[in-house]
Amino acid sequence: MRVIAGSKKGVDLRCGHGPFFRPTAQIVKGSVFDTVGFEIEGRTILDLFAGSGAIGIEALSRGASRAVFIEQDRRILKALRTNLERCGFDRPRAEVHIADAIRYLERAARSAAFFDIVFADPPYAAKNAAQRVIDIVDGAEAALCRVLVVEHARVVFAKEGGSLSLVKARRFGQTTVSYFRYGKEAGNGEGKDSSLPGDV
Repeated sequence: MRVIAGSKKGVDLRCGHGPFFRPTAQIVKGSVFDTVGFEIEGRTILDLFAGSGAIGIEALSRGASRAVFIEQDRRILKALRTNLERCGFDRPRAEVHIADAIRYLERAARSAAFFDIVFADPPYAAKNAAQRVIDIVDGAEAALCRVLVVEHARVVFAKEGGSLSLVKARRFGQTTVSYFRYGKEAGNGEGKDSSLPGDV
């Protein structure tokens, strides 16, 4: 596993270990940044269920101004901190919190925190965690983010009404990545792509 592009392109990243650790495949990570990469530079990023930090680190490498990593498994945190050190990312650009991702997001919603892009990749064994992330962002009184990217098992989230709009979803084998925009950022639906292409 390595950084794909940007200032730290090619840096090898350490994988974490643990019963629920499931690193984002390189092809999936590449597709995510092909989709949202043009929105990364100068933005603030929240990496929920951060694991070894590959998503947030990729964002920092591509010019994100700040990334907040949320991970509660201390065995995986060691790999995350090692990867940040390898890339030379530290405070204030890289901020690590040892916390439950859902509870952190709930607190962020209550405190009216804001991140330009939120990435969430909950363990597939954590039932309804992906839907819970979507519901928290969707139900926040003030906007939590402009874009929400959720990696999850092969289900399709249909959002009608509320603050979030599902604008795109893409499937990679047993993994689906869904992209949501908040409020006016979703536009009028023109160019909307909610289809699921075949396996990649």
